[in-house]
Amino acid sequence: MNPTIRPTHAQVDLDALRANYAGLSQFLGKDVAILAAVKGDAYGHGAEEVSRALQEEGCQDFGVALVEEGKALRDAGVRGRILCLGGVHKGPEEAIAHELTPVVFDIESAKQLDALGRTRGKPVSIHLKVDTGMGRLGVMLADWPAFLDRLANCAFLDVEGVLTHFSDADEAEDHFTLEQHRRFLDAIDSAKERAFHPPVLHVANSAAALRFPGLRHQMVRMGLAIYGVPPIADCPVELKQVMRVRTEVLTVKNIPANYGLSYGRRWKSSRPSRIATLPVGYADGYFRALSNNAEVLIAGHRCPVRGSVCMDMMMVDVTDCPERVKEGDEAVLLGGAISADELAKRAGTIPYEILTGLSGRVPRKFQGSAKSV
Repeated sequence: MNPTIRPTHAQVDLDALRANYAGLSQFLGKDVAILAAVKGDAYGHGAEEVSRALQEEGCQDFGVALVEEGKALRDAGVRGRILCLGGVHKGPEEAIAHELTPVVFDIESAKQLDALGRTRGKPVSIHLKVDTGMGRLGVMLADWPAFLDRLANCAFLDVEGVLTHFSDADEAEDHFTLEQHRRFLDAIDSAKERAFHPPVLHVANSAAALRFPGLRHQMVRMGLAIYGVPPIADCPVELKQVMRVRTEVLTVKNIPANYGLSYGRRWKSSRPSRIATLPVGYADGYFRALSNNAEVLIAGHRCPVRGSVCMDMMMVDVTDCPERVKEGDEAVLLGGAISADELAKRAGTIPYEILTGLSGRVPRKFQGSAKSV
């Protein structure tokens, strides 16, 4: 979509991205590598551009969910380790062809990858995932010893890493996170007893990496923090917002008192009001749950959303805006004083969904000093 035609677009500040990565790296120290989570199109920011900028900043590890995502990064010139966090069940050949590193959590996938390694005469590097309490992916602890015993027969697999995933590292109560880590260490002891000595252990996401120094190991998986969204209260690293979503006022009209707006007339004016219509809606990823429940910035002033958010449009009240709002004025939906965390709380969701929910029909415009842009 041509951003010169449509005024709505997301500005991605690659300099802010770089600053966040540098600040996090300095905080964690030189002995802890950062795996940048760039799955989900880099949380909606544009995976190829983001990955290239981070690579130029020194990042050597990237995390994707799908083989297709990893292939796209390789095609875009991204080097280093690309970890397929969701496994490679349906595309092991494609994964190996593009030098992606599979996460393995079942013996059948391990056998497939071992066979591919045997055919090419070179071991396949993999990371093993153990389930310590998330209940999603990973070998159950009760099955872990038997899984390792069977894995020992796969001569063309190189186990370079073991990981797990915390279920509530961003919660104030840290008991279960520490319990998961204890279980993880037990799993590592079991692996060592069977002559597995993976050089890379990783368990911590953004929240855990910032909260628990003892849980960092050799690598941490950073997502939300890299994109400038503090994953915990009192974040010890100053982060810069990377994404700014803006549009322009389509039209402004005066309405009388007791006039209903939008579908269902879920808001009625209590006084004569000025209403601005913006060419953005839930098809763009602006949640309908924000109807009558959010604000946008126009001329630096918070203007409340009025009525139900429509598929392609929404309305805001500019009656109290100090400057007289007119057609073509910029409106900021995300960025500056309006954070992803604020929108998430208002919509009853999480910042991840706000960022990844921004649809493909909203053009991304990249700014900053990345050589690739």
